[in-house]
Amino acid sequence: MARTKVFVSYSREDAAWLSKVKQHLAVLERSDVLELWADTRISAGANWEEEIETALANAKVAVLLISPAFLASESIWKREMPRIEAHTAEGMTTLPLIIKPCAWRLESFLARLMARPSEGQALSLSSESQVDFDLSAFAYELAAMIGRSPAAPLRLHVPTNDRVIARPVDGHRDLSGAWSGLYNDTRAIRLLIREVNANFFQASMEYPREGTTTHVEGTLHSGWSRNDPIWSQIDTGTTENDRFAVSFRETRYQRKGSSDISFNGEYRGFAWENDISGAWFSGTRLVGLFRLRRGSD
Repeated sequence: MARTKVFVSYSREDAAWLSKVKQHLAVLERSDVLELWADTRISAGANWEEEIETALANAKVAVLLISPAFLASESIWKREMPRIEAHTAEGMTTLPLIIKPCAWRLESFLARLMARPSEGQALSLSSESQVDFDLSAFAYELAAMIGRSPAAPLRLHVPTNDRVIARPVDGHRDLSGAWSGLYNDTRAIRLLIREVNANFFQASMEYPREGTTTHVEGTLHSGWSRNDPIWSQIDTGTTENDRFAVSFRETRYQRKGSSDISFNGEYRGFAWENDISGAWFSGTRLVGLFRLRRGSD
């Protein structure tokens, strides 16, 4: 059975936090990116255990709202968690979202998981604006995990000449150095490009807030098509003479910090002067936008 839902496990004492999380994920539900499931959807008189098992069988991701009440809930730990652990072993991704300070690392199953926000910092300890920042970043992350995005294509028009040929590789296309910026306007990233060899390069991607570093392999393209299902989504129709296409993907961890990275997608963008702008794609689906500036911190 295909897994398409996001299952949320929580304590009834934390219902206000469930509402807050649902508020941030509403944009993904409205765009049919995901279907959020919590026990509030169980009708009176329905078989509770069957409903939970069916929801988990269809869940791609389980989100656990961790708090003292969650850890103390006999119902959660006797009835839900054994099922969640079983489905995690079968391929479901389980994400603890720490909403209140508690000793969650004392639970062996939770201790093996990568908590959100970064480093397991409880949401309740942050300001309201920081909570919104963290939950919006979480929404972007879920979209990437599911491999879909409601983001609209950036293309303004498709010129009649659908093939754009870049200039030959020379000094003005040397991308070596440090490029800093944001992914989806919320997540700090830093691309360190080294070992540029003809149309290929090796690099590292740093996530400063999470302490994560990945290995990156990239390509400088000699041309691209505006009718291509990927390039067409990020081509704005601009005509910078020095603009050229670049793609790169993360292949492995160099340092595993507090964030999980998906290695099943690719960055594509256009570079000119000291700017690289584009998007991260899962297959042909645009998941999130990025912009990098050379030497910017």
